[in-house]
Amino acid sequence: MKTSVTLRALEESDLPQLRDWRNADWLRPYVREYRLLNMVNQLEWFKGISSSRDVAMFGILISGDLSGVCGLTNINWVNRTAEISIYIIPKQRGRGAAVATMLELEKVAFEDYNLHRLWAEVYAFNVPGCSLFDVCGYDQEGRMVQHVFKNGRYHDSLLYGKVK
Repeated sequence: MKTSVTLRALEESDLPQLRDWRNADWLRPYVREYRLLNMVNQLEWFKGISSSRDVAMFGILISGDLSGVCGLTNINWVNRTAEISIYIIPKQRGRGAAVATMLELEKVAFEDYNLHRLWAEVYAFNVPGCSLFDVCGYDQEGRMVQHVFKNGRYHDSLLYGKVK
């Protein structure tokens, strides 16, 4: 069964849920943020992305429920590139939601925003994340050796890219 997803703008009322997800053990190892987040951090982040032309973040709706976040960051309007990010709550995984989300986000990036290239940094130990980018047709373009320190040791970061 294919999961249907809808992307919508994030709202300030989403911030408590996003804070809880970002602080959860199922997500923290896979993101760049190293500290536990509080509502002050979330509100500062939200104000920053809300006023930036270089960020477009979306809530992922599955059956009408907020079930994750995805977005385009580091948008370079001259070179028409952006970094892509995505996370989906565990209970929605394994049903095609991530692939469906990537297709929706790519439609926004390539059609609505007229971007030319998307890229992502994925930690090498994030096997499901690497698999998602492989399945969605991204090329592994590089490896940054021992680039990130997580769980008491250094890990490689993999760079993925896709051109329109």
